[in-house]
Amino acid sequence: MSWYYVVDGASRGPVQEGEIAELFQNGGLSPETLVWKEGMDAWIPLQESPLAAAVQQVTASPVAASAQHVCAECGKTFPDSEMIQYEQSWVCAGCKPVFIQRMMEGAERKGTLSYASIAKRFVAVFIDGIIIFGVIILVSVLPMAALGSLGTGPDHETMGAQTWFAVLFTIISYGVGPAFEIFFIGKYGATPGKMLMGIKVVTPEGGRISYGRATGRYFGKIVSALILYIGYLMAFWDPERRALHDRMCGSRVINRER
Repeated sequence: MSWYYVVDGASRGPVQEGEIAELFQNGGLSPETLVWKEGMDAWIPLQESPLAAAVQQVTASPVAASAQHVCAECGKTFPDSEMIQYEQSWVCAGCKPVFIQRMMEGAERKGTLSYASIAKRFVAVFIDGIIIFGVIILVSVLPMAALGSLGTGPDHETMGAQTWFAVLFTIISYGVGPAFEIFFIGKYGATPGKMLMGIKVVTPEGGRISYGRATGRYFGKIVSALILYIGYLMAFWDPERRALHDRMCGSRVINRER
């Protein structure tokens, strides 16, 4: 089973269970280090995860292993003597030429978050807007047809139907938007528009967004819009491209891994 862990605010991995234990033994991880694997709802401290038993077993072993680290490129474990260290990353001898070339070209190191561009986010919002508008119209067709069958006139039945339709249309208009975004962000981490653009919403560590945080983010977007859309414009000068609502709920919008 592959695991991910957080170092200096960036997610690393995937690595196997034994490699997590070795990293802990070599001082690369602490009991408070956040870890996560597919299927988990949120990142949790290493000491509270299913890995705790494996870590304790390796730590308690009478045979002391030589210092080792996981290669940031190939993901395999090597002794420190066979690796080079670049900032917080360790790279094996075999991956060294490729790693150095990537750094010279300004490529992003593996395990770091690749923040989505403003253009992608704008197009995703535009696509979602079209979908939401279509859903509102589609859901309103049957009530409109039923209202049309009553005809027009001052009679109480027609006036009552018109009032109920107005109430129903208002509920649909204001309810589809939040239901749409909260469901898709909480379930998949991305709305259909974001899926098409290859981006998703995650926690600062790269984990899945909960439904509660997705709800907070949606209403945070309303705040971003109410202040003359300055909340959205903040993403242009934020180093992590966070809009106000991303800051409010602690989310990031990143490119999906290919």
